[in-house]
Amino acid sequence: VDMEAIRLFIAADIAGVMGDWAAVDRTLATLRTRNWRDPTRVESVAAFWQAAQGRYAEAGASLAQAGPIPEVMIPPAMGMDAIYGLMETAQVRILRATGREAEASRLSAELLGRFRAERAAVGQGCTVDRRRYDGWMRHASLAANEGLKDEAVDALRGALRCGELPPSFLPQLPWFSALD
Repeated sequence: VDMEAIRLFIAADIAGVMGDWAAVDRTLATLRTRNWRDPTRVESVAAFWQAAQGRYAEAGASLAQAGPIPEVMIPPAMGMDAIYGLMETAQVRILRATGREAEASRLSAELLGRFRAERAAVGQGCTVDRRRYDGWMRHASLAANEGLKDEAVDALRGALRCGELPPSFLPQLPWFSALD
């Protein structure tokens, strides 16, 4: 286990949350020099934070290098994966901003359809198929991005009720700003 790489991914998260974009870039540059077991995740994290800054041309290039987004990846860092990292919302934003509107709309509709079906299965509980439901923040993030305020707030309430809200809710992310 490359503990230094894990520390660096966490440092990139902290810098991103603080809006210290120069530190994010320096940390990612350092990560790119390491023999990380999956260098595509560095590019995924880069795409996430570039999208958060509105640097969509760079984010598009990083996203292309990142390849498919895994459901879960360790360490849990923003942009690393779909569940904790909220990468799907960043991906939709990047696709739209780089002229791939149809692909962005198709992906958004597919994901929202899945999240809505899962949300219906969860009801007022916190589990689906006897497992803790971990899609609250994915749903909230994408719904907020798509301008679906009531749907995003409902998912945020579910996250709060089920204990998922604190680690994933970053109100400084541009897609959550519409919920003010």
